[in-house]
Order: sequence, then structure tokens, then C-alpha cells
Amino acid sequence: MKKLVVTLLLCVGIYLWVTKWNDFTMQQEDWSISAKAMLLVNADTGEVLYEENSEKPLPIASMTKLMTQYIVLNTINNGSLSWDTVYKPSPTVVHLTQFASASKLGMKANESYTVRELFIAMTVISANDAALALAEIVAGSEEEFVAIMNEQARAFKLKHTTFYNPHGLDGSYLGRSENHNNVASASDMAIIADRLIKKHPVVLEYTSMPSFTSRQGMTMWNTDLLLPGMRLQMAGMDGLKTGYTDAAGPCFTGTGVFNGERLISVLIGVDEVDGDLKDPKFVLTREMIGRFTE
Repeated sequence: MKKLVVTLLLCVGIYLWVTKWNDFTMQQEDWSISAKAMLLVNADTGEVLYEENSEKPLPIASMTKLMTQYIVLNTINNGSLSWDTVYKPSPTVVHLTQFASASKLGMKANESYTVRELFIAMTVISANDAALALAEIVAGSEEEFVAIMNEQARAFKLKHTTFYNPHGLDGSYLGRSENHNNVASASDMAIIADRLIKKHPVVLEYTSMPSFTSRQGMTMWNTDLLLPGMRLQMAGMDGLKTGYTDAAGPCFTGTGVFNGERLISVLIGVDEVDGDLKDPKFVLTREMIGRFTE
């Protein structure tokens, strides 16, 4: 009997040690590229497949636009807004087009734009002027729209999310307080993405567009290089939103269906590689998804 007890205790000890070692190994994955926060979730089951610093609030740049999409689609669904609603840019929106390094549609004061045009531009090329225009259409002003964004964040029970604008540009870049950067945790971003896709699956029709042609006849390409037909294409990917600012660094919330299940990935603050700020977030996303689907 004594020998049996000793044997059982020894087995339990080995099990606990092995489990602890496995957890440690997962936390120390030797990824080829580093990021400030990482998360991979099975959206169908809710299972967290991998996480690192996923509860830490960080600047999120244009991943902000996922919440903007959610609110715009809510407004269309409840009948308060139509895809064909026409908008003429306000002086505030026109002023935003003058920021040289910000992604934009290049809206002009004497032209009109439909909600659909603006939504596509915001989604495909991450146009900041289009995001601000949609905010004005929905709520009348940027301030009122931001209040709706934060109210929705509370409704989602997000713990680490605060919005100051509908597009994600840094506060200091806009001439505002440097503390006025939109922030969220990777976990919160995954929740926003999940709610967006499940309530408004139509969004995937837009996020999966490789390009669109502007009214001036210019072809503009999606910022998501993992989409089919793009340079770093990955089978199964159909979204979702890239981001970059000085404060946030390269970011990407991705999604796709792999082995019959939808996954959502979130990367914030991805390290540059040899001066490259664009590709590493896609390389790391591909690596992270690949490790759990192959």
C-alpha cells in the first residue's frame, strides 16, 4: 500500500511538472518575428489557441475601423441609413485629406459620395477621411460618434478599450493630446472582430475585396496582403483590418476559415524586419495560424 501511494504521488508530480513545462514552452514560442501582443482564437468554439500579453491595452491604429464598421452597419440595418445615402464632405473631412502620410480617399468639398463608396474605401484602403465622413453621417459629428463607440465598447464589456476618434490616427499626429490614442487589448480586438463578423457577415464581402476602382478610374489595392490574389496570399483568409501609426506600430486583426473553422488573429506592435514595416505582420500571422492548423 505504501509503495502504491509513493508511486501515485510520483506520477502526479511528473504530470504537474510536464504540464508546467508545456505551458512554459507555449509561452516561450520561438516565433520568427516579435510583437507586443498576440492572440489566436477559434471563433466557432471560443477556444484561445495562443496568447501573449493579450490583456494589455495598447494603441490600435486603424484596427479602430472595425468598431466604426460595426456601428455603421448597425445604422444601415435599423433603417436609419442607406448604402445609397449621399454625403458632401465637411470642412473637417476635407482638412483631414491634407495629412500627407494618412491613408485617404482624397475627398473633395465640391463632390458627393455614397455611404457604400465611403465604406469600401475605409475597409479596403483604410481611408481615414472616409471613416470620419461615415462618423459624421451616422452621428452628426465626430464627438457624438466617438461617444457611441465607447458606449458600444461598454456594451461588449471590453475591459481595456477607449476610443478618441473613428479612424485610429494618433492624437499627436492630429494636433491633439498625445494621450488621445485609441487603445485596446488584443483580447478586446478579437471580441470586436467576432461580434462584427457574427452580427454583420456582409462585412466579409468588403474586407475580402482585393481592390476597388475610384470614381477617377484609379485602382486602389487592399492593405491586407494575405487575401487571395494578393502578394502574400493565404488560402482561407477573408479579412479583416490592418493598422499602423507611430504609437501603435504595425498591427493586424485577421480572420479566415481553416479546416472548416473560423479563426481570428490579433497582432499589435509587430517588430519591423530590416526596415520593413509592412510584411512582418502578415508573415507572423501566417506562421501563427499555420502552427495550429497544419
